[in-house]
Amino acid sequence: MISLLFYFMFFVNLFLVVNKKSSKTIASISWVILLFVYGGNIRTGFSDLTYYRQRYYENLNSIIFDDKGYVWLADFFSHKDVSFQVFLAVIFIISSIFIYFIAKKLQCNYNLLILLFSLFYFFYSLEVIRFFIANSIALVAYYWLFHQKRLFFILGMIIAYFFHASIIFLLPFVFFYSIKDGNKKISLLIVVSVFLIVMNLLNGNQSSYLIGLFGPIFNSDSLKERIQFYTGASTRLGFLIYYLYFIFNMVTIYHIRKISYHIENLPLNKLKVVAGVYQQNLYCVIFLPLIMFNVTFFRYIIFTTTLNFVCYAMIFPYLRKSFSKNNNHLVIILSITGFTILWWIMKENVLMFYEALQVNMFN
Repeated sequence: MISLLFYFMFFVNLFLVVNKKSSKTIASISWVILLFVYGGNIRTGFSDLTYYRQRYYENLNSIIFDDKGYVWLADFFSHKDVSFQVFLAVIFIISSIFIYFIAKKLQCNYNLLILLFSLFYFFYSLEVIRFFIANSIALVAYYWLFHQKRLFFILGMIIAYFFHASIIFLLPFVFFYSIKDGNKKISLLIVVSVFLIVMNLLNGNQSSYLIGLFGPIFNSDSLKERIQFYTGASTRLGFLIYYLYFIFNMVTIYHIRKISYHIENLPLNKLKVVAGVYQQNLYCVIFLPLIMFNVTFFRYIIFTTTLNFVCYAMIFPYLRKSFSKNNNHLVIILSITGFTILWWIMKENVLMFYEALQVNMFN
């Protein structure tokens, strides 16, 4: 039943978007259905959710789940004997509040945003609970950054850090972001990234040279162990597949930016958001050499994808031409479709989430 409702609302939102219409009622109903899907996820077996559930009920300290914000939130509800399924629903509601904040502030088309999120990101969030919260908070932080409130951005990223420490890798973007379209610092970052990619290839795509390169600088055994942990494995040539995601993202935001420049009545603050998201996509180039060692760094490309979705939903209400009459739109649709298809090919096990929903209030 829940699967049918999800698919039905997916196509209803698609119909509205194609016909350039919007309905807050449909968007609200769709979000409620996603809430039940999220809270009804009882997947077991080889899944991060299994460890989240175990940590929730047993209140055990964990190297993996030691983020203070998440631990406090989980323990708060666990000690009150709230079921894990209800806790998942709370996670979704909290994250949704942050997403709704930025969607409302930027006057996004809610139907398009829900449609885009439902392609794959929503299913990704079913597994990565902590990152889902951190990602949602980071979206708001980026909103403040694009409105020239850098201190709010830093504070927002610090809050997100308490839910997933890895989000801190996005914090340096504050030093690279510029309100000017041409950004020499970003260009320098691209050059450094290309250099590191070449170095990785010359060293057989192994990370041992990083220990020798950076170890003496910091003179810390714990830092060496951390570098080894995150870069200890090589993806061989598999990293090329993950580079495709980056390319799809760049194609998407490039054409979003191209469209935005031709919208006469698009407010200046929204043009700045488009420019900022474009720079964030370029900033992700620094993660490409790291993906060669560990595909975990792919999560930053996923975050940037959500920014692209928000950006597209933001400019959508200002568009007049239909999809078929604008080549930029067609390229964006093809790029997002390519990203989605590649995602489901690479993440086949995510399809099991629907199996996890067999036992819930809808059956």
